[in-house]
Amino acid sequence: MSFIDNVWYKKPGLKNLPVITVLAPFTGLFYVISSLRRLAYSHNLLKKTRVKTPVIVVGGIAVGGTGKTPLSIALIEHLAFEGYKVGLLSRGYKGKAKQYPMTVQLTSKVEECGDEPLLVKLSLQDKVTVCVDPNRERGALYLEHLGMDVIVCDDGLQHYSLERDLEIIVIDGKRKLGNGFLMPSGPLREGAWRLKTAKAVVVNGVSDNKDYESMTLVPDDVISLDCYAGNSKNHDYLQKQAKVIALAGIGNPQRFYNTLKDCGYYIEENIDVPDHGVVSFDILKEKAELYPVVMTAKDAVKYARSGIKNLYVLNVKAVLAKGFYQKITDCLEDWNK
Repeated sequence: MSFIDNVWYKKPGLKNLPVITVLAPFTGLFYVISSLRRLAYSHNLLKKTRVKTPVIVVGGIAVGGTGKTPLSIALIEHLAFEGYKVGLLSRGYKGKAKQYPMTVQLTSKVEECGDEPLLVKLSLQDKVTVCVDPNRERGALYLEHLGMDVIVCDDGLQHYSLERDLEIIVIDGKRKLGNGFLMPSGPLREGAWRLKTAKAVVVNGVSDNKDYESMTLVPDDVISLDCYAGNSKNHDYLQKQAKVIALAGIGNPQRFYNTLKDCGYYIEENIDVPDHGVVSFDILKEKAELYPVVMTAKDAVKYARSGIKNLYVLNVKAVLAKGFYQKITDCLEDWNK
């Protein structure tokens, strides 16, 4: 656990008190600025964009990985099954497209659109239209122009310039809200009060609050990267009990490592990569010559065209109760009346 994780995700104590005390003025400044910004939007002092298509935001109030993308994929898959034309809107973090808005294709490069939008497109293919645009308002208008029935925003809870019809907040079941402080003293972008304003709060894990929805991330088989990326038709599975190197460039890598261990694999080494980060192909090739390298699906889209052998993917699928999906579809039906 890193130094900042120790500060953010452990109960405040004497050890952390000096750090939190030093950061307190910056936390106060963050609170004032974010409150004034939110107040300005609520009183229409800052411009907001409203599109005719219903907008669902899947986001979080804490920094780091909480499981937003698996939830977005599961939600879109359900809506597509119900007959909705679904558009996913993402800012395409770390992607640099030649022009915006960009419609993500199966052949799009991760350097252009970012890892999460490409992951969604590869996972759902023709079930979703994925649009990347740092200007979310422009992206939403573009998806509306394409005739979408509903727009799902992957992240963007604090992006108040785009009006939304429904908010889903995801929190980590183990780390929860950390020490409960706003940034930088804690991991929160907004206070815990924000949970009361959402249509649904989804806990990645088991929820001890009856008003929240529980989400389970169920691991799939570990398959070769070539098979996962569609470069090979042979289903190459990695046998359990194998010794592996684990690679995770996600917000909460420990969750992935624990899942890999629970699946019966022995981790010889962890490769911790910053969220959305990339390991050099040379280093990855050296590691893969020692042991199979198993990575998350989010990481897999970055190395699909590397040509490196002995790379594998552990994908997970979000499972939620039927009542959660019914709550969302009921809202959509009300909007369409």
